[in-house]
Amino acid sequence: MDMPPKGVTVIGAANMDINGFSRDPLNMADSNPGRVEYCPGGVGRNIAENLLRLGAKVRLISVIGDDPGGQLIRSSSGVMGLDIEHSLFIPGLSSSVYMAILDSNGEMKLALSDMSALERMTEGHLESKADIIAGSGVVVLDTGLQAGMIRFILDRFGSSREPGPLFFLDPVSARKSAKVKGLTGRFHTLKLSRMEAAYLSGVAIPPPEDEGLYPALKQSLEDAASFFMGEGSSRVFITLGKGGIFFASGEKRFFTPVHYVKPVNTSGGGDSFMAGMIYGTLRGWEPEKIAAFSAAMGAITVRSGTTVSGEMSLSLVEETVKAFGKENRSNR
Repeated sequence: MDMPPKGVTVIGAANMDINGFSRDPLNMADSNPGRVEYCPGGVGRNIAENLLRLGAKVRLISVIGDDPGGQLIRSSSGVMGLDIEHSLFIPGLSSSVYMAILDSNGEMKLALSDMSALERMTEGHLESKADIIAGSGVVVLDTGLQAGMIRFILDRFGSSREPGPLFFLDPVSARKSAKVKGLTGRFHTLKLSRMEAAYLSGVAIPPPEDEGLYPALKQSLEDAASFFMGEGSSRVFITLGKGGIFFASGEKRFFTPVHYVKPVNTSGGGDSFMAGMIYGTLRGWEPEKIAAFSAAMGAITVRSGTTVSGEMSLSLVEETVKAFGKENRSNR
């Protein structure tokens, strides 16, 4: 199936990422030798860049200042051809910043985010983009937006069904999930971590174990998915980190294991997974193919030092899916 002409509008965060990589195991409350790198980031921006690298038509609506972080976002977007022209540009504003400390294994141990710039998004600005938003095939929201703004967007443009744009949600974190409590049924597709799913559904979901989907975990995932679909969502992807992916839609349920790769930087893995879900939806793929494709995107991303892999491409993802498939068959 060819890509639909309407494309994707992402409304969410664009920021400068500051990543600190520890050379050795971290010593808390102490100075640790390592290196510090800067790159463009933000959940919404990362999703949009990944989609662009796959060849999708995508635009990002965010809030961007004219500080060094904002200049980085603008210059990098210009180089790669990412459409940010419909964002709200505010002179004198400090752009959003995300700062992460990663251990010697590439795992994020502590992060601070300043998303106050995105709080400057206005209803008036989004109203001026009404034709663009309403004419999209998919609209993606992240919870860097204020709760009132999320509700406004859903009330003004939202739909969990066609023919309007299909709304996708990335709650970003369990803490920020509070902004969409009671609103999940307004989204066609949810991409949730285990903790986000537990918080939003009220279902206690135990952590995965090495052996995979054991009975208590399976039942809790079933219960959480049933809650979200009862609220009105059509599809739910619950990511379990190294434990795999659980999918539910209607009567269909399945679990997909993921391939472990040694991470360099785990930041951005979930954003690339979300982009894969959106891309597969635009292509009209079956959910099993979407899950495998999205998991491959996540694996490519965490092997990169930046929040979006500079090597990300449709051909690389397809090659990775095939390689993982061969490993599965050889391990049987």
